[in-house]
Amino acid sequence: MFQVYKKRDFSQLVGDTFSFFKIEGKNYYKNYFIINGGLLLVLVVAIYFLIRFFFEGTISAARVGDNQFLAESLYSNLGIFITIGLLLTVLIIVVSLINYTYPVSYLSLLAEQKEINTSSIIQKLKSKISRSLLFFLFSIFILFPIMLIIMGIMFVLMMIIIGIPLLLIVIPAVSSWISLSYYHYISTESGYTEALGKGYDMLRNNFWPIIGSTFVMYMIVQVVVSIVTFIPYIFVMGSFFVNPEGVQNDPEEAISLVTLMLSIVMIVSILFNYTLQNIILINQGIIYYSAAEKEENISINREIDTIGQNEE
Repeated sequence: MFQVYKKRDFSQLVGDTFSFFKIEGKNYYKNYFIINGGLLLVLVVAIYFLIRFFFEGTISAARVGDNQFLAESLYSNLGIFITIGLLLTVLIIVVSLINYTYPVSYLSLLAEQKEINTSSIIQKLKSKISRSLLFFLFSIFILFPIMLIIMGIMFVLMMIIIGIPLLLIVIPAVSSWISLSYYHYISTESGYTEALGKGYDMLRNNFWPIIGSTFVMYMIVQVVVSIVTFIPYIFVMGSFFVNPEGVQNDPEEAISLVTLMLSIVMIVSILFNYTLQNIILINQGIIYYSAAEKEENISINREIDTIGQNEE
């Protein structure tokens, strides 16, 4: 079983993230797709039909040469458009809540040294989902304005060059602060502002190792997603170069192909973003439990309690 409570430096924060998936990865993702896979599938299907609906209207408008055609097409199918839009909104909220709460629940079960299966994870999710929703609602009114101010300052600083290297520090710092606050808020009975203060203290007390490991995880995820989503573009552009006459002779077919490939790219990107986001969230959880161990020596106290029980 993966050791959650452990004091870690930068290399251990990165290495133990991969160790977690080496030890727990099969069980982790099996249950993840059992719980969230169906909703993800419905989400990408809804996105596909929305993209197809929009682009088919655009292609038809281009074919008839009428700028009002697209607007009329959208208006005549307004009910379908609104229904799919509302479905997408609800699905994104639900899928995102589960996606963010799942790794917290899994690590919580590990920390409590309990059996981890689909049933126990669902029970843990149910106990944490309401606080997860509250955290995001509070963040809209508290964290979001703070982030806008920070990004505004960074934008100004980027004009004088100094903002570019600072951005590489500020983005993982803010991201980790929010993640650590989130972990503390839904893992304890702390209030929202108290959780923000705790997350800040954890970040400050081990700043550079946390920034470094967070940056590394974000880079790994972004590189993998970029590579996977770039492959369809290569095939599409390759087909245009190989057969330029076909594109000129049948532009509508070429536009349809581009539409299909854009849909595939977006769907693959969404699936990989949600799936690989777990790597970042687990990394932040390992940082959280490492900070807790550093402050409270939980693993050492457990060992002492175990020795006492064995002697009895």
